[in-house]
Amino acid sequence: MKKMTIAIILFLLVGTFMIIRQNNLDVKENSEDRVSFAKKFSGWLLNIGKNIKIITGEAARQDWLPKENYDNDTIK
Repeated sequence: MKKMTIAIILFLLVGTFMIIRQNNLDVKENSEDRVSFAKKFSGWLLNIGKNIKIITGEAARQDWLPKENYDNDTIK
């Protein structure tokens, strides 16, 4: 569980860094950039949530049980 928490924190930190760098935001000095960052970061998190929902739904709809192969039956 501890490794998962660290992985999630690292993922969020990398996402934060990428958003700031790609949009040339100065979150230390400019309050408008902080607001812009907050909007972009929350939008990014919402998109991640939507994608997880889609992937989970697809995984739940899959038929995970193997199909039985009757070609190798010795009793006929």
